[in-house]
Amino acid sequence: MKSNYLKIGKGLINTIETTLEHNNFFGKFLYVADPIVDKLYGDLVKQQLTNKGKVKVEIVEHNTISYAMSIAERCIATDIDCIIGLGGGTTLDVCKYASYISKTPYLSIPTTASNDGLVSPIAVLKREDDLPKSLGAKIPTMTIIDTEIIAAGPLQNIKAGIGDTISNKMALKDWDFAVSKGKDSMNTYAYLMSKNSLDVLMNTSHQTICPEFIEVLVNSLVLSGIAMDFAGTSRPVSGSEHCFSHALDFYSDTKNLHGIQVALGTISMLKLINEPYDDVLAYLKKFDVNVNPIHLGITENVFIKCMQYASSMRKGRYTYLDDIDLNEERLKHLYHELVEEL
Repeated sequence: MKSNYLKIGKGLINTIETTLEHNNFFGKFLYVADPIVDKLYGDLVKQQLTNKGKVKVEIVEHNTISYAMSIAERCIATDIDCIIGLGGGTTLDVCKYASYISKTPYLSIPTTASNDGLVSPIAVLKREDDLPKSLGAKIPTMTIIDTEIIAAGPLQNIKAGIGDTISNKMALKDWDFAVSKGKDSMNTYAYLMSKNSLDVLMNTSHQTICPEFIEVLVNSLVLSGIAMDFAGTSRPVSGSEHCFSHALDFYSDTKNLHGIQVALGTISMLKLINEPYDDVLAYLKKFDVNVNPIHLGITENVFIKCMQYASSMRKGRYTYLDDIDLNEERLKHLYHELVEEL
């Protein structure tokens, strides 16, 4: 991962000071967190930062593109030496993009593992119309992932992380398909990293969401992020199932975690292209990851609309969606099968 610094393990929230020292970062820090995470872990983090320099504080309450740009401007205008991001996707993506725009080093401290954005070069921020947009950025300069903090977070976030990793299965099939049609090129290293991320999780011997399983999950999510960095695109981990999820973001009134939506998209697409999906279904059920569309508040009409519009969600991303029959009757039948099976 080039010269970027990464540590995964228990109790690492206490090693921020030594991490900064090891990487020769001193001076002026911009500490960024949301109000809830700041209340939980802020004092512990800020005390370590104070031992290494001056600390400015930014409490995040939203994740718009314009807000991230304002953080970048603040970093430039006040000569910030390093951004310290503590929290979930909202906070970390704001920091990631602000770091990229301002060219300021960035220490990422995730408190959730709900998707593969932990060390990815992609930031998902909201546009002016409140809809999400994926933006190119860079992976964090330093990342500390304390698995005890991840384990202490909401269980549904961990389940979403499982779903996001599982979705690599469909993403890789779409990539193979696009290459076979002459619509994309292959990056073998990135492909194998994404596949390894999936295999590591699918082949785990753990039967419950225990601390050891969480470490496996975090490593899988990190591998997916590195795969994106190697490819210079999200292609290794994002295919038709992600396009479907993006369509849900646009057209569904009910909002679900990204990882849950792409897991539903994965099973839906595997069924549509007549590929085996029993292993994915069994795995999701083993860890009680519920992706039944009714449970998620996705109606038949919304499901059909999102499947039919999914291919337009990512221009230039050729997938099976561009080749298969997505007529209303077929999708209606698929929806009812999913309701029964999931």
